[in-house]
This record gives sequence, C-alpha cells and structure tokens, in this order.
Amino acid sequence: MKFKFSKNLDHQTEAIKAIVALFDTGKNLVQTEGAFALQSAVAVVANELEIDEVRIFENVKNIQKQNQIEQIEKLDSLDFSIEMETGTGKTYVYLRTILELYQKYGLKKFIVLVPSVAIREGVMKTIEQTAEHFGELYGVNLWGATFEYDSGKLSMVRSFARDIDLKIMVMTIQSFNKDDNIMRQTPDRFNGERPLDLVAETRPVIIMDEPQNMESELSKSSIKDLQPLFKLRYSATHRRPYNLMYRLTPVDAYKAGLVKKIAVWGVKEDDPGAFVFRVKKIITKIKQAPSAQVGLEVKMAAHTFEMKILTLKTGDDLEQKTNNQKYEGLHVNEIDARHERVELSNGEFYLVQQVNEEDREQIFRTQIQQTIKAHFDKQKELGNDIKVLSLFFIDRVDNYIHKDSFIRSVFEEEFARLQKNYSKFRKADVTTAHSGYFAKKREKGVEIYKDSVSGNSEDDKAVYDLIMKEKERLLSFEEPVSFIFSHSALREGWDNPNIFQICTLKETRTESKKRQEIGRGLRLAVDTKGDRIFDTNVNVLTVVENESYQDFVSSLQQEYTEAGYMEAPEAGNKRERVKATFNKHLAAESSDFKALWKQIQKKTRFNITLRTQQIVSTAVKKINELNIRNLMLRVDKVLVNFQKGGTIKTIYENESAGERLKRDIRIGNVVERLVRETGVTKRTVVSILSRVSNLQLMFKNPEEYARIVGLVIRNTLHEIIINDGLKYIPTGDVWSMELFEDIESYANKSLDMRKSEKSLYDRVLWDSEGEKAFAESLEDSRRILLYTKLPRSFVIDTPLGTYNPDWAIVAKTDEGSKVYLVRETKFDIDNPEEDSRPGEQMNILCGQKHFEAIGTNFAVATKRDLSDLNK
Repeated sequence: MKFKFSKNLDHQTEAIKAIVALFDTGKNLVQTEGAFALQSAVAVVANELEIDEVRIFENVKNIQKQNQIEQIEKLDSLDFSIEMETGTGKTYVYLRTILELYQKYGLKKFIVLVPSVAIREGVMKTIEQTAEHFGELYGVNLWGATFEYDSGKLSMVRSFARDIDLKIMVMTIQSFNKDDNIMRQTPDRFNGERPLDLVAETRPVIIMDEPQNMESELSKSSIKDLQPLFKLRYSATHRRPYNLMYRLTPVDAYKAGLVKKIAVWGVKEDDPGAFVFRVKKIITKIKQAPSAQVGLEVKMAAHTFEMKILTLKTGDDLEQKTNNQKYEGLHVNEIDARHERVELSNGEFYLVQQVNEEDREQIFRTQIQQTIKAHFDKQKELGNDIKVLSLFFIDRVDNYIHKDSFIRSVFEEEFARLQKNYSKFRKADVTTAHSGYFAKKREKGVEIYKDSVSGNSEDDKAVYDLIMKEKERLLSFEEPVSFIFSHSALREGWDNPNIFQICTLKETRTESKKRQEIGRGLRLAVDTKGDRIFDTNVNVLTVVENESYQDFVSSLQQEYTEAGYMEAPEAGNKRERVKATFNKHLAAESSDFKALWKQIQKKTRFNITLRTQQIVSTAVKKINELNIRNLMLRVDKVLVNFQKGGTIKTIYENESAGERLKRDIRIGNVVERLVRETGVTKRTVVSILSRVSNLQLMFKNPEEYARIVGLVIRNTLHEIIINDGLKYIPTGDVWSMELFEDIESYANKSLDMRKSEKSLYDRVLWDSEGEKAFAESLEDSRRILLYTKLPRSFVIDTPLGTYNPDWAIVAKTDEGSKVYLVRETKFDIDNPEEDSRPGEQMNILCGQKHFEAIGTNFAVATKRDLSDLNK
C-alpha cells in the first residue's frame, strides 16, 4: 500500500503561506540561475533574496496579525518559527514550503537540520513517501534532489554546492558541531578546503526540525558557521519561538479533529493498606536546602483518604502532614538531591518515581492484559478496513528478547487466554503476532541485543531503518505482526498512524514527557488503501500507564501549562469587584425581619445520652454484613477532553479489576487504632470485635477491614446519637445582629450584579448556580416578603462540629398569614437524605433538632422554583 496525501488541508496550507509570504515584495522575479560565489576553488551556486529586512519586518507583522499572534516590536534575527502539534503533518509542511520557496523565489540550497538519528530517518522516510505526490504538484523529483549527509561521501557535499538545481541535504547537528567532525577538517580529496566552508558559501536556507533540542551555545555557534540566509524552525514544543508565524496548538488540533482523541487507562493499587510514598521530584534552589514533592495518602475532614502531592523538607513529620496514622512515627531524615532520593527515619529510602518492586510483575501483567484486550476490541470494531497496531515501550531488552523473558512470556500467556473470546483472533499464532525492534551488534559472529541509551548510535540507526522500511508493511493484514515491542529510547522513531494503543512498561519510573509519550500515536489512522480516516469515533489513542490516570493527566496538564497553552485567568484587579451592603436600616425597621430574627436568634446547647449495648449490637450487625476484597490492582479508564483555555477535563468511562496483589500480610494493633479513630472506649471496641462472626476477613485485607470497621463504628455512633441520644435545649442566649456584615467579591462569583428588592443585602448573594437560581426565584416570587442568606458565622454546634444553614425567609401563605422559614438547599437530587455525604446529612439532622427546639420551621429545599418551599 501507499500513503495518500491531500494538498488542501487548511492547517497545512496556512502554515506554508505564513512562510512564503515573508519574502513577498509584490514584484518578485524567480531567479533561475542563482548567484555564483567564486571565493573557493569550486564555483558555488548560492541563494539570495531581493528583499530587505525592513520589508520582511512589515511582512512579519502583517502575517502575525492575520494569524492572531502577538506582533513583534523589532526583527532581531531572520529566524521564523512554525508551531504545529505532533501528528498534524509538520514534516510535510516544511517539505512543501521548500518547494514553494524554490518555485516562487528561486531558492535552491536547503539543509534540513535535525537533533537525532531517529528524526533524520523519519524525515528521509517522509520524503520517500511524498515524492510522487510533490512531483504531481510541482514537477520536481524531491527524492532525487535530497540526500542524507554522510562523511564518507563528500562528493555529495560538492554537488550540493555546485549544482544549479534544487538540493536538500538532511543532516544531524552532531555531524558538524565538533572540531573532529569531517565537515570541519580539510581532507585531501577536498583541495585543502573544509566542506563546511563550501556549504556556507551557498547561504543555505536551514530548516530546523525540533529546534528546542539544538539550543546549546555549541549548537548555535555551529549553525552560525553555515552562514544561513535565514532559518525556519518547526516544532510542537518550542522552548523559545523566535518570530512565531503560525501556531497550531494541541487544543486547536484536538478540536479540529486533526489528531486522535486520548484515552488513559491508569493501572494502580486498589489497596488502602499499601504504604504510599512516591517521590515525584527533588527541588533545589540556590542557598536553600532541597525539598521534595511526594505523593502521600492524606486523611480528609470527612475521614476519607485522597492522594495528594505534598512538598516535604528535612525533619517533616509525615503523620502530622497527612493526618494519617499509617505514617505514625515517620519523619523525613534526608533529602539527597545528588542521588535523587528521600530517606525516612526508619532507614528506608525512596528514589524519584520508584516502583514497588513487590508489585511490578502484577502491574506489568495487568498493563499487558489490558492492552491486548483494547487491541482485540478495537480490531473487532474496525473490521478488515483498518489494521490496528499496539506499541509497547520497554527499558530492558532482556525482559523481552529471550523465549523465557518475563514480558514476552506474560504477553503470550495473556494473548492465548484472551484470544479465545474473539473469533478474529481465535486461530491467530501468538508467536507471529508480536515482534521486537531493538538495537543489536555482532560479537564473535553472534548477534547481541542491547539496551539503547541515547537513540543516536549507529546500532540505533539500523533499527530506525528497519522501522521505516516496514512502516507500510505493518499496515497490511498480510503481515501478521500487530503487537510491537521497542526500547523506550527509540520512541522517536515510531510514528505509525495506526498505533491505537501505547503501553509503557517501565522498570525505573524516570520522569518522562507525557506529550512525547502520546505523540507516537496521535496521527490519524489510515485504511488498507492508504486513505486517511477522519472519523473521531475511530481515532482514539489508548495509553495504558502504570500510574493513576490522575497522575498522568496532571503531568500532561503541567506540560501544557509550561508550554504556554493555558490561558491565564483574568487578574482580580481587572475584573469588577462588587460590594453587597447589609441594609441596617431595613433590619432595624422591618417588622417582618424583626419577627424572623426573633424566631431564629435563639441559641441552644446539646446533651447526648448513649447506651453502650445499643452501639455494640448495632455495629456488630453491620460488620457481619461486610465483604472485604482481596488486594487488587484497579484499572481506571478515562477519556481526555481539551477545554477552552487549555485545561484538561477527564470523562470517567469505567473501571475494571486487574491482577491480585501477592503480599505479606502485616496486622498492626487494630484495637488501639479503632479507639483512636472512633472515640469509643477500648472496652467497647473489644466487645464489638469479640462478637463479630467474620474476624477472619482481617487476614484477607487487614487495612481495608480496619478502615471499614472504624467507619461502621463511627457512623453507628453518629446515627444513635442523632436519632436517639441527642437533644437540643435553649440556653436563653441569642445571636447578635452584628453577625451581618457587608460582603465584597467579584461579580458573578458569589454575588450578582442584580439589585435585590427583598433581601437584607442590596445585591443577590449565592454560593452556587443552583443557589443563584433559587435566590432569583425568591426575588421574583409574590409569596416572598423578605429573605436573607445567613452569615457564615451563624453556626449551630453539633457532635460533628458546626452547621451553617443557608437561608432565612419570610413568606406569605395562600390564606395571607406569614410564615418564618429556615431552609437548607440541595439541588438536582431526588432524595437529599440519600445523596448527601453522611457527615453532612448528620449535621443537617442536628440543625433540624436545633430549630425544633426553638420552634422554627426548618426543611431541606431541592427545587429552584420554590415548589417545595412550604413542605
């Protein structure tokens, strides 16, 4: 099959026009001969332009304005940048730009400069694939005009300098940035001249592919030695976009359907008992001790636990920082920036992104299993029109290359187990369904596979040649290979459009760029005829990660933010600040408010009466109904959605269970822990545990058992207190009206621009969109005489803390009498008793008992239109 290319894709033609228009004088004449340079022993055909920098500067500003890019104030250099998201045809764009510049301005000498062997091989492959397409468009033999620089074939360099036709030289920065490079020497066969000087005399146009990787002082100096006429810089991730002329951001590409959507399947421990201490980054600053960003399990106010990234310094107490007794007695002993590790007071140390070795095999197995299943499902969905490929990146070749290697064995086991469920794969031969692409060398006549380090060695080049050579073949169903294994250092060589799954099996959790990781699979798929597929339902890339999807998405968002794709929030002082003023005169004079305030201003205290036997029997009954899970891995599946402004939203799709974790069971002092966490006596805890019939479940998953038992006891205690043992008694004290104060905020944040006619404040106050609609209904209803949002300091004491009700209202009944109401609002739910969090619901019940004690009508309202206000 052959790839087919379109000549009319808007995002590509716009990027091409942005560069071609730079040198337009309005009366350009095509130079057919080119300038001759006679300084050397060989006549050189050089580039030249008939435009001055003043006109170029004007063109730059006009193009930037047209493309909605901030205009430059001055032209510092003839460097021009094009930013295009990975997978949108960046190489196609600059190759076609070369041909446009050749045709319109007679420019003939071009150097495509790349930072790595992988990118160079990719460029050469694209030139080979597009040669026929460009021949039809421009009548030029692109493949014949292009050569790959080789220090052993210097005659090609001489031809580059002397030929009067279009010449394109593709080379790496490493081929001429050192003094011992042949390009900088004076070989005998070159008449005592340096090849570099001969090339410089042509005043080449330099196309820089991924220029951010060629920003060192050495690289800049080396490129300057080529005396370029101007430089064109193409990348998805410019570190410094010199004179940006066109920009296609990841968000733009995603919204326009120019790249695949991204789904992230995060494989993580579903084990509350796991010791969580994940070192994300060591932070060093001048004249400051190093600190560390660490993922820890933090206990929240509602007794739930969440993964949080905390910044730690030497001496920090982990239990205090997390409020989690799992970290009892542990503090940070040392943060070692040199070795990228954090040592704790128990002598254990944790490397940056270190994986728990105990779980690695199960995690890898779950990743491989999920990738194979996603592959089978995708191929079943697409039928015989589009071949699905899955790509595995590994960092140790030994884990795959031998027949008994761990990753290879696990893949073949899981393939055989799953293929029985899919008719298309039922008869597939697992041994021919996968293949590895790794660097190798011969030693004593034997081929030895090796781990790649830089991706730039000669051995790596041989792998890239193979990858490129087999690019089209892999898209054919005649080729049985559809699962590909390669070294993570070779990832830049992979850009096959039909990669639908990427699975990274990393032993060392070294920090890697997520954009680089997903970039290998972003290109839109092609069918067996070579036609590009634009169906957004087809074009979904699934990334199977050995970390939580939250961690992956957070890292991806951070990369986009650092790259400048996030629109900064509007500064507070640029938005209109609005003050809601408390109407003291109305409060003092209104008979309605006086009557309302008289009703609700009374304070109470509560008494609690408990019977231990009731707590024990109720808790035992609930604990006996528990079912505790085994320690498992969990796979969370989300779809990534790019929002306006560059923020990433995840849409949760589903979850599935992975491998069972095999760990030694460690059981701590459960009784002491339950006493601390529930607040009941040791005698009560022992009484409960001695009567339960499923204590053996503790050995299945001790951490989860202890947590759930603690939660059951705590909730049982609260339910009994509130339903049977809690009584509110008026104290005789009252709230002061001084609780009401003026409120200042931003418009449309917590108060409305709308003037209030019925509130104690001159503007409408609200804490959510639901409350805003409710307040507007209060304003508009003829039944409402007066209302107010109760101050945050108006709180009722409860056994769980304090409770602040929402609204106080004076309403008129159908008979014309007045009622004085306090309402809590819960919107868009059918049953607030079931929907609210347990702690919140209990607080509301406490509020109800308080208002019953002082004779005030209290209820929960769920309708924004006030239809349940008087229930």
